[in-house]
Amino acid sequence: MKRLILIVLPFAALLTSETARAQHFDPGHRHSIEISTGVPPAQSLLLGTSNSYARMTRGFKDTRLFIPSINIGYTYAMNERWDFNVVINACGAIMRRDNYPMKEVQEYDDEGNLFWTREEADFSAGVVSSSIKYSGTMYTPMVDFRWKWLRRDNWRLYSSFGLGCLVIGNFSLFIPTPYLTPIGINFGKGHFYGLAEMNISCASTGLMFGAGYRF
Repeated sequence: MKRLILIVLPFAALLTSETARAQHFDPGHRHSIEISTGVPPAQSLLLGTSNSYARMTRGFKDTRLFIPSINIGYTYAMNERWDFNVVINACGAIMRRDNYPMKEVQEYDDEGNLFWTREEADFSAGVVSSSIKYSGTMYTPMVDFRWKWLRRDNWRLYSSFGLGCLVIGNFSLFIPTPYLTPIGINFGKGHFYGLAEMNISCASTGLMFGAGYRF
């Protein structure tokens, strides 16, 4: 145990001194604009395909192709360690709709008399036609605080936490949602920089990538 302490303490002291020495806070460039995208956010799951009843009675199947998602954020550097961010996420769902022919289904009673006739989609047949449809766009505002726990001239490691509000206009719902970034990095010394982070929020549900501009 003593040997481990002797190893860890000098390393921690070196890391602390290097981190402090590398703090380059520029009050003249406190503002940033960031644009990012990545793994589809949680609220995109609400932009699903049509229900099974509609598919059965109208003869089509929807296949989700991809979900475009974009985040636009404003960042204000409060000091060397903390940033305040306002983020707006916009997402939607793009799907391919395959149309199938309809077939007549007849049902008979035990005596062989026809008592019911209905039409339903014949999904075992080939696709008659296909089309691309867009579900519409959903917007989610979020705010968070970013803690820059390691800084260098060309890159910074950070974590962040905050809160968003999922707005579902069709149902007049406002659902609070957490905004959490366990670890992120932005890199670039000048006005322009790149960013990558692990994000759990209505901005993304995994990896997120983007770019920013300081001014």
